[in-house]
Amino acid sequence: MIYKKVALLDMDSYFASIEESKNPSLRGRPIAVIGNGERPIVISANYMAKSSGVKTGMVITDAKKVCPNIIFVKADFSHYEFTTLKIVQLVEKYFPVYKEASIDEMYIALDSVENGINRLISLKEEIKEKLSLKCTIGVGRNPIVAKSACEVAKPDGFFVVDDFYEFAKSLPIKNVSGIGKESMKLLEEFKIETLGEFLKEKKIDGVGSFQKLKTLILKEYTEPEFFKFVPPKSVGHSLSLDKHAKDLNELIEVYKYLTFGLYAKLLRGRLGAKSVSLYLKDRFGSFSISRSFIYYTNDFFLISKVVENLVEKLFRGYPVSKIGISLNNLRVIDGVQSTLFWDDYQKRFERLSELENVFFAGYFVLKGKKIV
Repeated sequence: MIYKKVALLDMDSYFASIEESKNPSLRGRPIAVIGNGERPIVISANYMAKSSGVKTGMVITDAKKVCPNIIFVKADFSHYEFTTLKIVQLVEKYFPVYKEASIDEMYIALDSVENGINRLISLKEEIKEKLSLKCTIGVGRNPIVAKSACEVAKPDGFFVVDDFYEFAKSLPIKNVSGIGKESMKLLEEFKIETLGEFLKEKKIDGVGSFQKLKTLILKEYTEPEFFKFVPPKSVGHSLSLDKHAKDLNELIEVYKYLTFGLYAKLLRGRLGAKSVSLYLKDRFGSFSISRSFIYYTNDFFLISKVVENLVEKLFRGYPVSKIGISLNNLRVIDGVQSTLFWDDYQKRFERLSELENVFFAGYFVLKGKKIV
């Protein structure tokens, strides 16, 4: 099937918006979600922080300079993965053909259903109603046009490109997917400011990257191969702990919470894992351990039990400063190997991600209490 109309659903300030949803006291205040490294950087900022000049990739000291009252929140990737799973489930309710471009972006094939635009509107409204999150949707004749429309419509917008050439006349070339900083320097030399000017200019056709981009932009259809899912070989999470873990039971809970996020990835891709690997760092060095499963599995109860057993073997009784986990040798499997206990686990981990005073919350979220 040839797809002649494609949509891009892009969540607005995704990680920051999730944190605001989890902790309403953060709303109306500039916040930035930061990573877990030794020199954490901004990985998501809400629009209030962005309006002050905070950008993705900024070190926290620079973000503080441009926005003195900013609140930094430590990233909770497991919860973000699970939230994306919920969004995917809503997408599947309306559209059978889609592709995850990233944790917060999904391309959707509209030609696979009737009344595609109306379905998109309903999907956008349901995401806002059920998850308290906003998204922007752009629609065009191919993925690049859809993404460019999305950039124009942010935040919380909805833009359908019906007349491509009229759209191209006014679209700033910097908002076109595939145009980076180096490309912009060259286009500025040619005084090219809009997509329309870019498409008409013949002098740049000798530049291979520009010629290829022109071809992709002008395509009036999207091949089915674009929506094909290529499974990753492995998925993993690592975490530097703000508070060193000294107790085995605490450590097991944190590992299980990371497992919870990886499990959401398995479900989204209909994947099964053949092995699991754990890593930790204490005062004497870094250590790892692995175990293979008899068959490919995405049974959360089974995986979490194996993780618990491996943590018991890996932990040496010394304070742990960093941990990691990966599920390896992945492949697509039929169905979801659920467990009778899954509903209980789901409620438990959702509750842990939202509570402020659980014993390991400090590893993941600053909750607005620490301001760097």
